[in-house]
Amino acid sequence: MEKKKVILFGIGNNGRSIMDACGKYDAFFEVAAVADNRSELTEYAGVEVISADRIGKYEYDEIWIASVYYREIKRQLVEQLHISPSRIRYVEYPLPFLEQAFWKRYREELEGGRKCGSDELRQVMEYASANGVRMYCYPFYDAYMDQDMPVCYDEERSLYYGLYCGRRMYLSRKYDTPQKAELYFRYACMEQDERSPHRYLTEHFSVEKGETGIDIGAAEGIFALQVIDDAEHLYLIESDAGWCEALEATFCTDRDKVTIVRGYVSDTDGNGSLTLDTVFKDKKIDFIKMDIEGAERKALQGAGRLLERCMPKLAVCAYHNAEDEKLIRAWLEAAGPYRVYSSQGYVVCQGEWELEHPENVGFRRALLCAERKEK
Repeated sequence: MEKKKVILFGIGNNGRSIMDACGKYDAFFEVAAVADNRSELTEYAGVEVISADRIGKYEYDEIWIASVYYREIKRQLVEQLHISPSRIRYVEYPLPFLEQAFWKRYREELEGGRKCGSDELRQVMEYASANGVRMYCYPFYDAYMDQDMPVCYDEERSLYYGLYCGRRMYLSRKYDTPQKAELYFRYACMEQDERSPHRYLTEHFSVEKGETGIDIGAAEGIFALQVIDDAEHLYLIESDAGWCEALEATFCTDRDKVTIVRGYVSDTDGNGSLTLDTVFKDKKIDFIKMDIEGAERKALQGAGRLLERCMPKLAVCAYHNAEDEKLIRAWLEAAGPYRVYSSQGYVVCQGEWELEHPENVGFRRALLCAERKEK
């Protein structure tokens, strides 16, 4: 298959990561040139770095924007250079290199040589084929990328924030420019959209008035903001100091019902790790949300007594590792009288592990929700 020719726009961290990986991983594309509005470089990794007004001198199929200035650059390309929006897409490392493995895995289904497992799966495959592989292969992704998602700056705290559920949702100070903050805020809101396969609150996982729960991997606190008005008390567990600082700012007026705990939830206590069995041994817990980048199985193993005693409702991320959905489901069903549901829709996991194990690249269910079986 002939390789797609692209202009990569942006030679910041994201763009350099893509260029650096071109010689390391198999790719279905060839970078004809790198465009940038500010760089003083003339070439990078053997590819010419050009100004935007020189794009027309090159043959290319698409322009891939690899910059936090995505919306400004897209506007520049469309309005000033009259390039069709259909030829422009936003890319993040390492997804362009996962596409090769992705198409190899799903080619027969897409070409009709093999019956697809479900209409739902075929729908996302067809979307990815037309628009490129991204974490959410659904039209709502494009809507979020094109709409205004303003962020503000709190001078007193030196932190950016966006408005969510009518509240200030502060971001870690590593998002230290409006562009970085806005992109993160955009993705956080996209993740929890009602159409998203990664949304925690579903028909099988909800929070009722007066319930007490744990948010493990709280990050910016977007889940907590969705349920703060109904919950009796929330325990927010986060290992990153920057996110803990942001959570303190977001929930500064809710300290009577919010407790922030810094640490890694695992199956052992000590050296920065904690188990739910130890921390909550004397507390009644009604629900747990867990999103901790592949450490979910260990966290559950450290919560056996809590689950047996309280039987809380659960929303557990199950896409970070290829076998997590199967293994976590089996563990929960064996742990007690739980009924376990997979979330609707699919996500594409994107990480270094997938680059090294391309045979595992593909669509995955994002979450498992578990609720107590009725006696």
